[in-house]
Amino acid sequence: MIRRVLRGVGLCATLLFLSMSLCGCMFEQAEGLYALPILPEEYSQLQSTIQDVMDQQGAEYATISSGDNTSTVQLLDLNGDGQQEMAAVFLRVTSAEEKPLRVCLFRKGADNNYRLTYVVEGDGTSINSVGYEDVTGDGVLDLIVSWQMSTKVHILSAYALLDAGVYELMSTTYNESYLVSDMDKDGVKEIVVCHQDSTGEGINLAEYYDYSGGVMTMSSSARLSNEIYGIYSMVAGKLSDGTPAVFASSLFSGGSLTDVLTVQNGQMRNVTYNKEAGYSQVTARVDTGAMLSDINKDGILEIPISMQLPNVKETEESGESVVYWCQVDGNGSLAVSCVTYHCQTDGWYLVLPDSWPEHITVARDDSLSHRGERSVVFYHYSGEEGAKPQPFLTIYRLTGSNREARAMLPGRVTLYRDSTTIYAAALDESVWDCGLEQEELAQRFFLITAAWDSE
Repeated sequence: MIRRVLRGVGLCATLLFLSMSLCGCMFEQAEGLYALPILPEEYSQLQSTIQDVMDQQGAEYATISSGDNTSTVQLLDLNGDGQQEMAAVFLRVTSAEEKPLRVCLFRKGADNNYRLTYVVEGDGTSINSVGYEDVTGDGVLDLIVSWQMSTKVHILSAYALLDAGVYELMSTTYNESYLVSDMDKDGVKEIVVCHQDSTGEGINLAEYYDYSGGVMTMSSSARLSNEIYGIYSMVAGKLSDGTPAVFASSLFSGGSLTDVLTVQNGQMRNVTYNKEAGYSQVTARVDTGAMLSDINKDGILEIPISMQLPNVKETEESGESVVYWCQVDGNGSLAVSCVTYHCQTDGWYLVLPDSWPEHITVARDDSLSHRGERSVVFYHYSGEEGAKPQPFLTIYRLTGSNREARAMLPGRVTLYRDSTTIYAAALDESVWDCGLEQEELAQRFFLITAAWDSE
């Protein structure tokens, strides 16, 4: 989605930057550095208007706990014309016993002055999150607010901002998470809301809200896995055939699992849910820190399933594993797209040839860390009784002042470099015919980046 919201930028920072840019003077006399900046007129007027509203209502700025939009003042382009015609301000009325939270929206007029246009009131201790999505299909972003009632209880509300005023599209209580995504490929986004049973007597449930007849109604629901401890991630992705899906990952006994939700024939389904087991058995896994990702960049989201490697020394327990990246189909079956070794400590991963996983093991060697060199050693593991694993590949992370020299030591090849770090490797082809040339390693080496974002 083309983001039409200026996110995460506080109004004060924007004003300060603009004022310094306009005055064109970064170096002033010392006494001038303590003077208030001369603000651009349009923002000065907005600031004054906000202050007037706060004074009239006896309000203070409210905090937004989570999400992409946490600034107390946000500049918005709701109609997609490239102009930020609206400013959203989040307040708390200290004297109000009911609905003390406020979302005040100021529209910029033809004279470039902002005027209070909409006020949305809400209950709760704070605002959990706020988003702007088109859920009605009219081409204008709607307002979605999660009001935090207590630690685990929220009210999710969606509002259309019409010429006649604010119109509430939906409001529902939930205690886990939600996601806005186009699940049925009709070009309009829907809302998936997840609930966890806290009594031990009910079921965990995902609800599907779709816009129809002027409101958003729950058109269907699907079971989530039993005995989950909490959903820590909800992301939009695709099944192996390109079908839109929501991947809801939760803490689970011994690790984590992912419930994969899709819409088929207008009804939401959890395609990975196993009725007999009571949970998404195929996606249950030990948590290694690897997050869901489109690891091979083909537009399909993969789930990381780890497999522990044998230990290098019989007297030591191995903590290393490889990751099988699995795509999900419409029947909930998994298919491996690739296998990687992830080094979370040093921030990189290596895409492994298909023949490696059953014939390797891995160990760290930080004996030279005092010299700015840390390394991971790959061993060929034949599996034969009495045979010892033999080292055939070492990947180095070099950060010392002598990193350039150490990267150029005999037998080493550079995989990646930036201003502070060099990653290098040395491959001993005499130990094992692993199917790779040393020059190919750089094509399979990547830095670990942030979690998947389908937008």
